[in-house]
Amino acid sequence: MDDGYQMLDDDNYEDVTALFEQTSRDMQPGALLFDKDFSLHDAMAAFEIGEPRFDSGLALLDDSRPPFDPLVPLLPEEVCWMIDRALACEMAWHAGYTLSQTVFSFLYVHALPDIDPDTISLSHHHDSDRTRPFGLVSVVLRASVLGLLKCCDLAWRELVKGNVYDSEDWQSEKCDVPMSETYPVSRILGILDEACIWVRNSPRVRSTWRTALSHRLVLRKTLVELFSALLSKDYFRLRPLIETARVMLQHIRASPPPSPRPCSPAPRAFDPQFPRILVSAIPLHPIQLPEQSKVWDTLAGLLDSLEQLSILIGIPDLSTWDVVGTLRIWQPQPNQSLAYVRSAFQSAIYENGIILHKYVQKHALDCFFMETLQIPYDSFISSSQTRWVGTDSLPLRQIERTITELLVGRVKSHWYNPPRRRRYCMESLFDWHQLDAILTDVRFILVPVANDVVE
Repeated sequence: MDDGYQMLDDDNYEDVTALFEQTSRDMQPGALLFDKDFSLHDAMAAFEIGEPRFDSGLALLDDSRPPFDPLVPLLPEEVCWMIDRALACEMAWHAGYTLSQTVFSFLYVHALPDIDPDTISLSHHHDSDRTRPFGLVSVVLRASVLGLLKCCDLAWRELVKGNVYDSEDWQSEKCDVPMSETYPVSRILGILDEACIWVRNSPRVRSTWRTALSHRLVLRKTLVELFSALLSKDYFRLRPLIETARVMLQHIRASPPPSPRPCSPAPRAFDPQFPRILVSAIPLHPIQLPEQSKVWDTLAGLLDSLEQLSILIGIPDLSTWDVVGTLRIWQPQPNQSLAYVRSAFQSAIYENGIILHKYVQKHALDCFFMETLQIPYDSFISSSQTRWVGTDSLPLRQIERTITELLVGRVKSHWYNPPRRRRYCMESLFDWHQLDAILTDVRFILVPVANDVVE
């Protein structure tokens, strides 16, 4: 027994330490002794969540990493590199990883209060190193991070509409990390404009890096406006914003920043193991972010998809949307199947009872009859009511509801993920047969006309 432990005289305890020591000498290393009533349940009850020897979901943070200090001054090229890699985190989230594995592994996301120019100490405003003005952190990088979070917030609001499925097409868990939800878009755009002005007027940043930083800030500002326009369905704003984003992307790809040196603090801002300390429903493994060239390709594909949406939204014919959706399935283009894009297309097709952002549900009926029978739907109703001889009323409401649901559902299904689309097609087959049966019954109760042609 330990020297500091004393047996209680009032209780009938017996010291068995010597017995355990003697018995253990006869055991082999790794051997275990079990009570006769010992069960698997008892073994599982011994596990301690959070104990690395028992909890396979726990991975300790790497203590060998240098500590992250958000107030360390940075070079302009380091800021450019960090902005680019932050965009890699954003595109990885759009590709289906969690926010904690991607965007939230960028440590400046959690250090925004520390780099707020209104709250940091005055000592940081006096630059000891003229090549590393602190405004690059407190103004430029902070504005870029806020813009990044706002883009994620706007995309999250689109994705959560239910057009795509959480944990199947995308990951919604925020881990209790704020994503600029309380900032209005106008405020974020103002902060990005202030950062652009700071870069343009800063004499301590070389002209080459002033241009590079400006391009990245303008790109982020354009993406915020683009995602905001999609959420508010201001489709007329998409084309000029997409063109601006493409120009900025072309400039950025033409002059990539150099990789940080081993002693640079820039790589420390990205910690793939940081998600382990966030509030999460499941343990997550670190991921490898995509190469920067693939990031730019993904962003270019996103812009191409949104440009296609801006063109289609002006076409009222549902058959055209059907053809485009079919081609998307059978001739897929790279980087054009992101969950955000597929949700945006479905929102444009039908949302809150409105088809293609401006038509009532009768538009689906008009398209169906004009594109299949070459007659207006009103003519079909007029002719059917004139020729109807049934004892019950003509089942127009049921016909209208079924056709609308089937047409809109078919067009939207082209932007489902493949398993969901196959499932929808199988389930809708019964409804198509039911519609055929209804129309066949109606036809037999109509007074026939010559050649069964509606005049």
